[in-house]
Amino acid sequence: MNLKTINSQDPLIHSQLGFISFHSNLEDHILLTVAQSALQLQATLLKNSISYAQSVSGELILKTTLKNTVETLTKYTEADRGSIFLIDEDGVIIESILARGAVTRDHKDALISKVLDNGLAGWTLRHRQIGIVYDAIADERWLQLPNQPYAARSALTVPLIYGINVIGVITLTHSQPNHFDDAIATMMQYSMESLAAIILNAQLHAEYNFSEL
Repeated sequence: MNLKTINSQDPLIHSQLGFISFHSNLEDHILLTVAQSALQLQATLLKNSISYAQSVSGELILKTTLKNTVETLTKYTEADRGSIFLIDEDGVIIESILARGAVTRDHKDALISKVLDNGLAGWTLRHRQIGIVYDAIADERWLQLPNQPYAARSALTVPLIYGINVIGVITLTHSQPNHFDDAIATMMQYSMESLAAIILNAQLHAEYNFSEL
């Protein structure tokens, strides 16, 4: 049984949707470990999302899901920090969690605008492609923000794609270069569709509960 066939999505379908696959040269035994990690990751996120649907109501379900998604991905990739932006069909940010934590609304909007215009997250949204930065100092796609309260020498961005729609982007960072590798990127690619579905489901729950008020 061919592991690459089982776990890789069809490149033709990716081409039709405008999504560019992350290609690695991992050997089959490493791909098996990566696939197992991806399944564990997806199971953890799904279990948590079911729990939130039963215990959290209203808009909190979306924020809780996003926060848990970032925390879980940070744990599985051993990243230092993570952020997530959700966008609507017009590319407008509708919800976000920043790696630097809570900031004022104006400051938050300004930071997001810079990152999406000139940073790796924006590159990933435009190309519909996983972005991996081995050394932020040497990669022009990485935007060093002024007064950034944490060090970021390597990064990984993952587009959230559901069907033909890009609904957001996740960014993970680490203080040391070369932290993110092909194995981590491949695990995230295997998990991308599940990530998007879980987040979209939480968003629909939040909108449905709001409409009933």
